[in-house]
Amino acid sequence: MPPSPARLLWDTGGLWSLMTLEAAWQRGLALEPISAAQIADGGLEGTRLLVVPGGWSSRKKKALGSQGAKALSRFIHQGGIYLGFCGGAGLALSVDDGLGLVNLDRASGAQRLPGLSGPVLISPCPEAQGHPLWQHGEPLASWPVWWPGQFNEPDDPSITVLARYHGPTEEMRLSGPSQDPAPLWEQPAVIEAHLGRGRLLLSYPHLDTPGEEPAGQALERLWGAWLGPDAPSRGKTPPGAPSPVVSRLAARCAVLWEQGQALGLWQPRHQVMPLWQRGARGLEFWELARLSKALALWAGDDSADGELEAALKPILAHGAAVLQAQAALMAGQEPEAQAAEILAAWFPRPRRTGGDWALARDMMEKALLRLLGNASRD
Repeated sequence: MPPSPARLLWDTGGLWSLMTLEAAWQRGLALEPISAAQIADGGLEGTRLLVVPGGWSSRKKKALGSQGAKALSRFIHQGGIYLGFCGGAGLALSVDDGLGLVNLDRASGAQRLPGLSGPVLISPCPEAQGHPLWQHGEPLASWPVWWPGQFNEPDDPSITVLARYHGPTEEMRLSGPSQDPAPLWEQPAVIEAHLGRGRLLLSYPHLDTPGEEPAGQALERLWGAWLGPDAPSRGKTPPGAPSPVVSRLAARCAVLWEQGQALGLWQPRHQVMPLWQRGARGLEFWELARLSKALALWAGDDSADGELEAALKPILAHGAAVLQAQAALMAGQEPEAQAAEILAAWFPRPRRTGGDWALARDMMEKALLRLLGNASRD
C-alpha cells in the first residue's frame, strides 16, 4: 500500500504521540506513525503532512540526528507541511533544542507561564481571515493547552500570527510561582511560516486533544484544506481480543495510578489529562498507565509480551514504595531510604526520567510504534 499522506513523528513523544494519533483516528483522519530513523532514510517520500506532537523538543532533535533534521528540512522546502503541537512547535524554533526551521524563539522570564493547563480562550487574528484554522465568523475558541511554552512576538514578515491567547475559562488551571495569567493574554498562540515551497503551522494549544470538539473541528478543517476531500480515512480497530498478559500488566500499572491518587498526588480532571500537584510525577505515572493500556489493546497475540513483562518488572515491584516516598517528600517528611534512592534514579531533576523507568517507557514506545504502524497499513 502507498504511505499515508499524513505521518506522525513517533519517537520520544510517548503519551503525546499516542494522544495525537487517537485524536486523529477519533475524527476519521488517516495518520501513520513514522520513526526518526525512517525519516532520516527518506521515509517522508510521498508524504504531504508531517505532524510533530508534544514532548521534549530536545529529545526529538536528538532522535532525528543531523540526517533526520536535514531530511525534515528538505521535506518542507520541497512543499511539505509541518504541523507541530507544543513540544513539536518548539522543535521548529531557532533555539538550542530546536531545528531553526522558523526565525523565532521562545518567550522567557515574566512572559512565560509554564504551569498553565486546561482550556483557554483563543482569538483569531485579522491575518487569519479565511484560514481553515477558523470557522467562518467564529469570534473565540476554547482550546486546551497542556503546560505550553510561549512564542516571542515575531518580527519576521514570513511569519504570521494566526491566533492569540484571549483569556481564561473556568476549567483553566495555573500552578507555579506566578498565579497571574494576565501577561499571557494577547501573546501569540498559533503561528504560520513558510519555508521554501512548504509551510509550518505551530500551535501551543493542543488541537490534538481527544474528546475536545472545538479543537478537533479545527484539526479536521486543517486536514481537509491541506490534504483535500479525498484524503484517506481511518477505520481500523484493535485486532481481536486484548492480550491477556499485557492486560494484566496494564491493570497493575493502573493500580499504581490509583495508589498515587489515594495519596493525594493527583486527581481526575480531563479524560486524557488528570491534574497533579506541582512537583508530583503525575505525567510519568499517567503515561505508564496510558501506554500500557494501549499496548494491551493492540498487542493481540504479539510475541513481545515477555519483553514487556521484563521491562515493567522493576516498575511494578517498586512503584508503590516510590509513590509513598514522593508523598512523604511533598509533605516535608523523611522518605524510606531505598525508595528515595529509586525515586531519584527514576526521576532525576529537572523533570527527566532515567534508570529502569526510562527503559520501560522506551520499550513501550517502540512496541506501540511497531503495532500501530502495522495496524495503520492494514
